[in-house]
Amino acid sequence: MFVESTSNAKSFTAMLDQFKEHIAQKFPESASGKTLLAVSGGVDSMVLLHLYHALKLDFAVAHCNFQLRGTESNLDEKLVIDFCKKYNIPCFVERFDTMQILESRKVSIQIAARELRYNWFKQICIDYDYQFIATAHHLDDQTETFLINFTRGTGIDGLVGIPEKNENIIRPMLNFSREEILHYATENGVEWREDQSNATTKYLRNKMRHLVLPVLKEENTEFLKSFQNTLHHLKQTQLLANDAVAFFEKECVQMIENQLEFDLDKAQDFSNKKHYLLQVLKRYGFSSADEIEKICLSEAGKVLKNDQFTILKDRKKLIVFEEKSISNIIFCIKSKDDVLSLPFFMNISEVEKEGFNSDKCTIFVNSNLLKWPLILRRKQTGDYFQPFGMNGIKKVSKFFKDEKLSKIQKDNTWILENGDGKIIWIVGLRADDRFKITSNNQQNYKITLNQ
Repeated sequence: MFVESTSNAKSFTAMLDQFKEHIAQKFPESASGKTLLAVSGGVDSMVLLHLYHALKLDFAVAHCNFQLRGTESNLDEKLVIDFCKKYNIPCFVERFDTMQILESRKVSIQIAARELRYNWFKQICIDYDYQFIATAHHLDDQTETFLINFTRGTGIDGLVGIPEKNENIIRPMLNFSREEILHYATENGVEWREDQSNATTKYLRNKMRHLVLPVLKEENTEFLKSFQNTLHHLKQTQLLANDAVAFFEKECVQMIENQLEFDLDKAQDFSNKKHYLLQVLKRYGFSSADEIEKICLSEAGKVLKNDQFTILKDRKKLIVFEEKSISNIIFCIKSKDDVLSLPFFMNISEVEKEGFNSDKCTIFVNSNLLKWPLILRRKQTGDYFQPFGMNGIKKVSKFFKDEKLSKIQKDNTWILENGDGKIIWIVGLRADDRFKITSNNQQNYKITLNQ
């Protein structure tokens, strides 16, 4: 369906001035930067386009044709292209084979369209140096999102609704209602097209729009204004909560070698500890407060996993790390002159007959016992060695246990193996006694680890 205003009014409404002031206050960086407008052809996005053009901002238009409505989709595309041609506005158009993508991905139309749309927008920004993506979400959209999240069950993050800014995505029309947008469009001769699917109640959002919101507005003619006040209070509460979580992180959380460590002793000082933990762990894909409480109370060694991250209970800590299978990776040192650079720097050099001062990063070995190539690898089942200063052999797993290493420390420990399969060094922990220097008449090597 094509809609065109019958009004010939030339004057701009107060909305233009309000929009200009809103941009200056909330999005000043976009006023001077390059912005990509997401324009569907509906009234909301066409008014956004009209406002940006009226303010002479630096922008281009991106239109997605999902080819789901046949001729109607193509007419939407034509409307956007014609407007841009008329006013010499850069315009990007992409036609997606949405149905084929739906069949291959097995996701809903809404999810598929959103992913296609935003992935394409972001690629345009990269290719053509646009700093911002602007969408035409408005106050009614915000209210519908609140109601949807409310009915499904959510925390405060879900109740505050659609953010005004999210990375480089901005939503400069959230302060304006659909009624104000329609009034601006009709008064200023803005052309737009209606998507007839928006009139049905097939989808939950449409049910909220056509069945719930009208009742609320009928009961309270100032409903949207009241909702804005409620949203403001919720956002203030969200800021207070965020400050509390930030203080919790400062006191109880630290990042050590790409892993996150929670000090559970210090966390005891915070009431409702599991919910503080939850707020931080949400960023890593963990969303169950009960599961987090359970692992806090579990014995050392217990883990909680998702597709990407693992939480390890390690005595009085929770340790979060990314799962990366590197158990089969090995590095070869072919000769004394071969300097290893990965996974760390390791070099071998000849040393004088005196002054063997070992530490955790340096060992001294009898060079006559080395067989090339040396291998740097992870622990394997059945590994054993003769710890320096001891007469008997010991399983590496038992050595790790005696050293009270956490699972992460065990997994991140490297072993230097001789060409004959004997362990030379549990790197950074203990050398093997079988390779020790026994006579000053031998040729000796120093092996140095530079982390």
